[in-house]
Amino acid sequence: MKIISIINLKGGVGKTTTAVSLAESLASADQKMKRHSSKVLLFDNDKQGNASRLYGLYSTDSEAGACRILKTGTVINHKEPVIIRRIVESLDLIPCNYFMELAELEIKADSGYAQHERYRRALAEIAHLYDYCIIDNPPDLGMNVINAMVATDEIIIPVWLDSYSLDGLEELTEQINNIRALNPSARLAGCLITDYEKTETAEAAELWLRCKSGVPVFKTKIRHSRKAKDATIYKMSPGRYSPRSGIAQDYKAFVREYVNIYGHIDTIVKKEDRRHGE
Repeated sequence: MKIISIINLKGGVGKTTTAVSLAESLASADQKMKRHSSKVLLFDNDKQGNASRLYGLYSTDSEAGACRILKTGTVINHKEPVIIRRIVESLDLIPCNYFMELAELEIKADSGYAQHERYRRALAEIAHLYDYCIIDNPPDLGMNVINAMVATDEIIIPVWLDSYSLDGLEELTEQINNIRALNPSARLAGCLITDYEKTETAEAAELWLRCKSGVPVFKTKIRHSRKAKDATIYKMSPGRYSPRSGIAQDYKAFVREYVNIYGHIDTIVKKEDRRHGE
């Protein structure tokens, strides 16, 4: 199972839309790329629970699955399942809610075992069940985010072309480098430009990001679209709400670019199988 974290320390840059769109796209077949659908786990790691709300699965009554995983370091042996199955096609969900704050406070007082390895241990239990795990992170560096970074294989940073988003990028990449002391295999897959509108200022900011920021940037840009906000009203991703909209097509193009660069899990497994058979 490949674990991909979507993160930015700035809120409102399209993290949840990116995480959901990536998860749904990987979970569906793509005839253009001649690949089959993958088994995908969407991990809502944000106490606001936007990904959970999108599927109508946000609860205010009791702690969500992500909170229990952070507290216990396991997916199994809970009274109630922490994973909600088949929310869309081959896509499962670990929901989150505001009980995450209490979970973070609780583990700080727990010296039983390492606080930062709980997601890694828990996801290792179910790694054989999924091809991908997409983690939607909040705009901070709490213990739940540190756990996600320690467990992750690749990191994608959605960014707006404004000074607030770009100013925070340096701090975030520094934090990612610090996390590598705990997870040396974590790789920054790249920045994804979201909510793009073509202006002179945006073009100058994009040029700086691509040429001077020192971080990889995906070629695909996600265009500004009213459909993205409209989709949330109907509790849908842009791809399900308006499949032919510009933003839906942009996210499809982004996933194709991602797969072309890093390989689809089927291709990776086949290459490893051939290598082991030699």
